[in-house]
Amino acid sequence: MDSLQRRAVAMSFTAMESSVAAAITIAARAPILLGLAPRDRQSAREAQRMVIEKMEAAIEGAAAAQVAMMMLWTRMAFGGVQGPTAFAHGLADVAHAATRPAHRRVRANAKRLVSGY
Repeated sequence: MDSLQRRAVAMSFTAMESSVAAAITIAARAPILLGLAPRDRQSAREAQRMVIEKMEAAIEGAAAAQVAMMMLWTRMAFGGVQGPTAFAHGLADVAHAATRPAHRRVRANAKRLVSGY
């Protein structure tokens, strides 16, 4: 298996891990989302955190993807990207940079919510 194939497999496992962590997080937060949780400070903080962390992850991911894309363009402009495989690796760098903040947060949330606030 070449490095691009290994990278694709690794990215698919990361996506699967994020999906499972997201399901755990949604299940743990469902009472708050459905209004079934007690209306206390802890629930209010968690509800606020749900919104803020998504905005932060989206902004961080967009900024990281932009930087990775600019690096790819720079390498392309100066002949550092030779052939379709190198270009595919560059695009994988962009995808990884874009998804890393959300992946990190969703894993941390699942771990935190399973162990209790």
